[in-house]
Amino acid sequence: MRITKRGPVADGGIVYDWEIDDSAKGHVLLREDTEVVRPCTPSAVPIGDMLARRGSGSVENPNPVTRKDFVVVVAALFQEWKRRGHPPEAVMRTYW
Repeated sequence: MRITKRGPVADGGIVYDWEIDDSAKGHVLLREDTEVVRPCTPSAVPIGDMLARRGSGSVENPNPVTRKDFVVVVAALFQEWKRRGHPPEAVMRTYW
């Protein structure tokens, strides 16, 4: 698992590149103002309805095909928040 900070975007978010292996890679957008993480394009355009909120740690994903990879990425981001002293209050997974 590798996560690389791509950089800030104009509206206040940060895009991260992530890679689990050659077949699983993508990007996530972290909105620091709302503490929401969403999968996105490299240019920070959100993809689908999947998201995680840092305050509750809730993961919502209507597509089970991509759920596992997203949970891994969000878990890694939450670990980084914990390392910096700002962990989520709770982490739970919600499958729809």
